[in-house]
Amino acid sequence: MKVIVAGSTGLVGSTLVRQCIASDSVSHVWALSRRPLPDAVGDSPKVDVLLHDDYATYPPELLADLAGAEACLWAIGGRATQFPDAATYEKVQVDYALAAAKAFLAALVPHLPEGKLFRFVFCSGKFAEWDQTKPLHFMADTRRIKGKAEQGLCEIADADTTKRFEVYCARPSGILPADAGFASRLSGKLYGAIGVDHLAKGLIHIAVEGSKDRIIENEQLLAL
Repeated sequence: MKVIVAGSTGLVGSTLVRQCIASDSVSHVWALSRRPLPDAVGDSPKVDVLLHDDYATYPPELLADLAGAEACLWAIGGRATQFPDAATYEKVQVDYALAAAKAFLAALVPHLPEGKLFRFVFCSGKFAEWDQTKPLHFMADTRRIKGKAEQGLCEIADADTTKRFEVYCARPSGILPADAGFASRLSGKLYGAIGVDHLAKGLIHIAVEGSKDRIIENEQLLAL
């Protein structure tokens, strides 16, 4: 499978690129990034690094470079507290993801071989909430905005009359970096934290195999 990784320099995205290189199921990776990747990754014969500044737009020349992609692993976002305000967070978390999904559906899906599907795998977060009016007592902005992104992506897939564009939303709890210490791993067990390599392998598995569920909760990710 040929895949796009969006957010290739973040914790999850950079791990996705490395795990794609290691995976026998992935034959090629287009790594969308605002800056060059480390040589050890970017020099892999499996990887094409495409420098892209504006994730709200996908010009024809970029889409031409992505021709043949069968999946997108979307790892752009994070938590609302990592951004200057909720409006900026919503732009990055919702607007960018929906713009990419619409562009890939319109430009990439029609050129896939007959019978091939395109899977958009969105790395969301535990407790994402679709109901934008529901009172939330913790991480309200993060949960609502991730839920809004999930809902928008699913609506795009539902409106696809060809039924060749699938959306999956993975909801990890806390994510542990590969070098997390003993204390972090121990405390992580209290809230079901998942190791970033485990998460990346799970997202790739969903891209390759699909899933019976559109929303994949943390417990399901841990079981992959």
